[in-house]
Amino acid sequence: MTRHELLVLKMPFEDDNGRSWFCTHCALIEGALAVNPHWAEEIQIHRIAAAHPRQELIERLGEEFHWLPALVLAIGTKPPMDASIAAGRAYFTDPVLITKFLAEAYGGAAPHP
Repeated sequence: MTRHELLVLKMPFEDDNGRSWFCTHCALIEGALAVNPHWAEEIQIHRIAAAHPRQELIERLGEEFHWLPALVLAIGTKPPMDASIAAGRAYFTDPVLITKFLAEAYGGAAPHP
C-alpha cells in the first residue's frame, strides 16, 4: 500500500502584485506537523506552489480540485465516513479533519474539541 499524501501550499507565496501571503488552513497543518514531527515519517508531504493549475493535486483528485490543504488517503484505505471521494480516492480538505485523522492514525497531539 502507498502512504497517505498531504498536499499543502509552500508559504509564503506572492500574488500578481508582489504581495506576500500565507494560507491560514495550510498554516494550521504546518503547526500540527511541528507539534507532531513523527507524522512526516508516516506520510508523504508535498509542499506545492500556489499558482494554478496545481498539477500534483489534479493528478490525484481530478481537474476541478484546487483547494489546499488536502490529505489524499492511500489507495486501499477504507475511507472514514467523513471523507470525501473523487477520482476513486478518499480525501479530506478540512484542516481539523486532516489533523484529527493523522492523530488517530499515528498518535500524537490532536485538535482540541
